[in-house]
Amino acid sequence: MPEPSRQSLATGFRDVDSSGDTTACHRCLDLIAGIPSFREVKEESIRIVADTNPSRVLDAGCGAGADLVSLARHLPDRCHVMGLDASGSLLACAAERTGECPGRCSLVRGDITRIPCKGEVFDACRIDRVLQHLRDPGAGVHELTRILKPGGMLVAFDNDWDTFSISLDDHDHATRISRSWRDSFASGRVGRDLHRLFEACGITAIRAEPQTIELTDLSIAKQVFDLPDLMERMVRAGTLGSGEAAVIWEELIRKARKGMFSAGYTGYLVRGTKPG
Repeated sequence: MPEPSRQSLATGFRDVDSSGDTTACHRCLDLIAGIPSFREVKEESIRIVADTNPSRVLDAGCGAGADLVSLARHLPDRCHVMGLDASGSLLACAAERTGECPGRCSLVRGDITRIPCKGEVFDACRIDRVLQHLRDPGAGVHELTRILKPGGMLVAFDNDWDTFSISLDDHDHATRISRSWRDSFASGRVGRDLHRLFEACGITAIRAEPQTIELTDLSIAKQVFDLPDLMERMVRAGTLGSGEAAVIWEELIRKARKGMFSAGYTGYLVRGTKPG
């Protein structure tokens, strides 16, 4: 596929430091953290971890560290939280943020599919919207299971981009946009597969909860779903004509002005326990 004029956020998180636009990745993470529907899912995943009364927790793919600070605030003072991420740029931001909770957090740079830790060291592991960026998300779940203590809790949230929808009257346009966005990710359907991946790694007492994410503000949806870049890539790839792209933008703007715009999808919040 031809390269777009700037780095797509959908593909940029596969390797943030070589994406060419690391600040865009920082901004995207902070934007998502402030959106109520995303924030509610984050808070629920943190509550699930806190309810295990852990002593040591891993936040896998911790990004810029906002969730590390939230974990530290909600977990017992004796609990240590480790953030793991492959990006040095994001970890530098996380180091600044976790400075407000000294002694509570540590940061490690590493690959989720090859976590630089001994086995069975964490009471709980949490991973949020990271597996969608891996070609082999099962390898990531396997590693998280390996480093969990027996009886430890694994919590994951990820997206099923097959369910992505956008309020366009032309069904063909909407379908092409949905498919192109899904295929921008290394594993665009991983949300629906989490239950199976947990089972394959021996996780038990699995509970999967679908979570609906809906945005009705076009300006925010443009950023979260990277709509300008997505349609640019589609035009360059020949899956959308430039004239069609202009018509789509006109319709989206018209719907937004009338309060009729919406875009959203279903993600899955999944938890389970490593057998003792």
